[in-house]
Amino acid sequence: MSRLRESWERFWFEPVTASNLGICRALFYGLVLLLYGFDGFTAWGDVSKAFWFPIQLFEWLSLPVPGPSALFVVDAAWKLSLLAAALGLGTRSAAVVAFVLGIYRLGVPQNFGKIHHFDAMIVLTLGVLAFARSGDAWSLDRRFGWTQRGGATAVSGEYRWPVRAVWLIMSLVFFAAGFSKLRHGGVGWIASRSMSLILAQHAYEVANANPITHIGLWLSRYPHLCALLALVTLVTEAGYPLAMFSRRARWIFPPGMICALIGIRVMMGPTFPQFVICHLFWVPWDVVADKLRAWRAKGG
Repeated sequence: MSRLRESWERFWFEPVTASNLGICRALFYGLVLLLYGFDGFTAWGDVSKAFWFPIQLFEWLSLPVPGPSALFVVDAAWKLSLLAAALGLGTRSAAVVAFVLGIYRLGVPQNFGKIHHFDAMIVLTLGVLAFARSGDAWSLDRRFGWTQRGGATAVSGEYRWPVRAVWLIMSLVFFAAGFSKLRHGGVGWIASRSMSLILAQHAYEVANANPITHIGLWLSRYPHLCALLALVTLVTEAGYPLAMFSRRARWIFPPGMICALIGIRVMMGPTFPQFVICHLFWVPWDVVADKLRAWRAKGG
């Protein structure tokens, strides 16, 4: 039992340097800002209340949706907090503001009859980073000496658990998708024409974006290829949590899921850039940075 507990604690809190978490922070907030930087938000203030179907959080807290001017202020403040967090300027405060405002900013569009489930992963990751010491490296806070920890070589479990927490969130999300297919469709979800029909359906403007190519419609004519695609999809989703514990699996399932998300965009249309962004937490950026430094030192 003690060995199991030690393994559990080592998985979450084995001391590492702040470098990997710092790079993850900078990339994550920067990419989220880039993704939502030109996203229309203020127009929600003009939507008729006849379409107002609040999700539980907004209903419980009686959160209103004010006019466009007030929403513009919220949107601007959120994006400024994302920028500050990406730069590592007042990192902890910026991360908390980005999380709190992000709940509202990304939550408002969910209250009008359609829940966009891909935004939830961004909110959860913002929540993880709000409690993390992600500004101790690769930040202006470090540059100006505002952090409380030691130098870049200092190690702590505080720098490991946030990355692992994002891994867990992603694993639960994708495993739930695979488990749902098995629960409601079973083997029939693979053996039937489900995938073929889905590919054909999405060729006719039924999603938030149209397919980039007609490959999906072409593929829908070949049931055996569609069944193989369904099998690969199911294995990738259901097996995704293995990447948390196996280094070999990390070379298979996260890259495989990114390919699946890109494939969905190309063949079916729906866009999932939020899921792709969160995959950056699987990359050992500290190792990448060390190799780049070594390459530059050799005059590469």
